[in-house]
Amino acid sequence: MIEKAYLSDAQEILLVINISNREAYKKVIPKEYFREPVLSLTELLRDFERMSFYVYKSEGRSVGVAALEVEGEERGRIHWVYILPEYQRRGIGTALVRYVEQKAKEIGLKRLRLLTVGQADWAVSFYKKLGYALADEVERPWGFDVFMEKEL
Repeated sequence: MIEKAYLSDAQEILLVINISNREAYKKVIPKEYFREPVLSLTELLRDFERMSFYVYKSEGRSVGVAALEVEGEERGRIHWVYILPEYQRRGIGTALVRYVEQKAKEIGLKRLRLLTVGQADWAVSFYKKLGYALADEVERPWGFDVFMEKEL
């Protein structure tokens, strides 16, 4: 079940993001550049001020998260799409992205974009399957991140 997240969900969201990020990217990003945890509670609370967070709950606990930031009159950005490792490959990530897309349409956004690690083939493939296309690259010391975009 997907629902809007509130500040009371912050600790669970933080766990989902940090656990999932470690499992997904620790082997992709070299040790000297890998940041763990990827997000602090202070940073998450700052993100809550500018983004709308949505959680996927299973048995009363947050097991997946995604956030939407409005960047302009017609453009938004998806952030923090993470699913706890033991809940992956069950359609939760797809459901969260589709939910965020629907929320974006409801507020009049016409295009969404996101940033992911270019070497994370599974992530790039996941977003391509959902209709996102490569739009730009950002060079990083270990390789590159990619911006992906989709017209709604």
